[in-house]
Amino acid sequence: MMKFVEESIKSILAGIAISIGGIIYLSVENKYVGAVLFSVGLMAVVSFGLSLYTGRIGYVFDNDRKFFLYTLFSIVGNAIGCFIAGIVKSPIGEVEKIVLAKLEKEPINVFTDAVFCGILIYICVEIYKRKNTYLGIIFCIPAFILCGFEHSIADTFYIVNARAFSFESLVFLLIVIIGNGVGGLLIPALLKIANTQKKKEKI
Repeated sequence: MMKFVEESIKSILAGIAISIGGIIYLSVENKYVGAVLFSVGLMAVVSFGLSLYTGRIGYVFDNDRKFFLYTLFSIVGNAIGCFIAGIVKSPIGEVEKIVLAKLEKEPINVFTDAVFCGILIYICVEIYKRKNTYLGIIFCIPAFILCGFEHSIADTFYIVNARAFSFESLVFLLIVIIGNGVGGLLIPALLKIANTQKKKEKI
């Protein structure tokens, strides 16, 4: 029970942290500066060990079944955090226009952009874990934003802040969640296959 409560709090806080990044991005006139400052959100996540779906999904192969279930559960907590932040904050800047552009994308493009985002999030989290530095975050976060890649938790905040509640928005988020998951698992899965092959060759 205590673990469930802990994970719930950490996942909600992660959603709020990413939402703060989104608020900063939407509030800054220069999109390049805003993209860099968005990094504050993920810095908070890794610094405090918060439960962010996109930051955890790449590590399910290295952990037990409970970790996987809590990673899926974190989506709910992240969404709650985004809902709280998105509702208490009045619509920011051109958030409605941004959300409309996202919803007009073809589903395959949404999925592809989500996969690329998942890859970048895994890279920056892995760099932080290995090198204990924010450099990966500072480069990867602006990269996914400026490329127009889709981050499920950030997109949840944008949709809530724009008050764009619809079936179309829900389908969009589900596609992004799946794409982020595929992207986050891609590098560790391929490395696992490569390492297994390497071990076989040694035998």
